[in-house]
Amino acid sequence: MPERPYNFGQLVINTGSLSYLDNYLRQFMINPARRYMLVGFLNPHVYNYVERDAYVRSFIQVCDLVCLDGVGITLAFRYLFAQTPPRVVATALFDRALAWPEPRVNAVLIGGTPTQAQLAADNINSRNGSWHIVAAYHGFMKSEEYRAILAQHADIDAVLVGAGTPKSEQILLNARDVCQRALCWHIGGGTLAVYAGHKARAPAWVSKLGIEWMHRFLHEPHYRSRIYPGAIEFAGHLFKNRFFTEQ
Repeated sequence: MPERPYNFGQLVINTGSLSYLDNYLRQFMINPARRYMLVGFLNPHVYNYVERDAYVRSFIQVCDLVCLDGVGITLAFRYLFAQTPPRVVATALFDRALAWPEPRVNAVLIGGTPTQAQLAADNINSRNGSWHIVAAYHGFMKSEEYRAILAQHADIDAVLVGAGTPKSEQILLNARDVCQRALCWHIGGGTLAVYAGHKARAPAWVSKLGIEWMHRFLHEPHYRSRIYPGAIEFAGHLFKNRFFTEQ
């Protein structure tokens, strides 16, 4: 299991440091007797969906690992729930996995536009590392189409999804049922866009300070609704779950 579970309201989050999670994922992949693993991330935007979407709530509740990818989440843990779990940026964990010297990992990639999906797959494959994207699909199909696609790859090693919330969570819950030996990983739409070359990474010092949200607010107009009204919605959910929900 991860380093330890943390309680966030009624959620139990299994997480750990970047190096710990990286090693945990790699040990899973080299295990010949493995069964599926669900990996997600939690930030204020995703948490808002936890509160209003059954698929997202179910996904986070059954995840084997959850990256706490958002300074708002880690601050809430600290000041409302008296815990200090490590913050792990989802893209950084994916970077670490792609640097594995072994084992060989055949993966399906889902998310973004058709162009983004193919560019990200080509970028990953061009590294000649241990990961190989055998097929890439865009993130604008219907649920039944994804289930049919996953059935074609039932023996795949990993399903990587960056189709946005709540669609990513819906796809991955299907992947858990269909691809029963796979690492089913919500890498995030931002991660997919970075590997497609359609999104610039925040400078290292920005990431270290935990203010990627400011970088994204300035450079990604579509992101701004996550700050307003998204941050207000997040604060309301926190207040309710801290003071009015039975723990």
